Amino acid sequence: MRVLTLAAAGGLLLLGAAAPPGGDLRPVAEDSTTCPIKPRKLVQIGSPVAGLLSEELVDRGDTVARGQVIARMESSIGRADLALDRLEAANDTAIRAEAADLQMAQRMLERKRFLVQRQDVNENALDELQTKVEVGALRVQQAQMDQRVAALTAERTERLLDLKQIRSPLDGVVIERKMSVGEYVYEQTPVMTVTQIDPLSVELIVPAARYGQIHVGGAARVHPDAPIGGDYPATVEVIDPVIDASSGTFGVRLKLANPDHAIPAGLRCAVQLLPGDAIAATQGAVPSAP
Repeated sequence: MRVLTLAAAGGLLLLGAAAPPGGDLRPVAEDSTTCPIKPRKLVQIGSPVAGLLSEELVDRGDTVARGQVIARMESSIGRADLALDRLEAANDTAIRAEAADLQMAQRMLERKRFLVQRQDVNENALDELQTKVEVGALRVQQAQMDQRVAALTAERTERLLDLKQIRSPLDGVVIERKMSVGEYVYEQTPVMTVTQIDPLSVELIVPAARYGQIHVGGAARVHPDAPIGGDYPATVEVIDPVIDASSGTFGVRLKLANPDHAIPAGLRCAVQLLPGDAIAATQGAVPSAP
């Protein structure tokens, strides 16, 4: 099986076809570029609102999940406002009072109609009661609208209060705590740094002669440097559509699964880019032991 090999060692970029007898790789290009294993994402997490940092729930090195609360801002006033708004939203006294007045007006209207039919009273009194019933119905609608507005106000207050909780935007690991409890946090102030290391990204700089020979979805093998070592399957994820004219190279990014966080980001590595007929053989392969 023919194997394309890309390795970075001592600042030398190696790219060859099948390895010649003796196992040495035949260098075809020299470059100072290395083959780093990088975090998938690196995010400095801040607060959408300014305030006093009251609680930090995770420390450096802790694993966090997307959406997990990792810190909280001081929010005692916000909680009190939310309790008040919820109380107002649950209060239907005004609706019941207006509904009772409407029912009384409707009963009076029915009695007045009976008297009009007997010609005991004139129709002017009937018109007055009909208007009172219509106004009463409008007052019930207004009371219902007021309660609906109170419910929306409570929902808005709840969402504003939720902004006081700082959540992780990704699954990852905390690598730095930038603020301490008691410090004032502004909107532009990062509180923590979280990095995603599953999957990892492997960045390659490949000679332009290899352009067209590497394809998205292609298979690769990644060999991290010591002390990790081993052999891990990876997949070609991104191929830069632009070749750097000054160096005669282009970039390639590999996706390297790291479910157990066994491979730390920041290591250098050697990479084997496999030809198309080897892709099926590498899919689903398990990493070999170092």
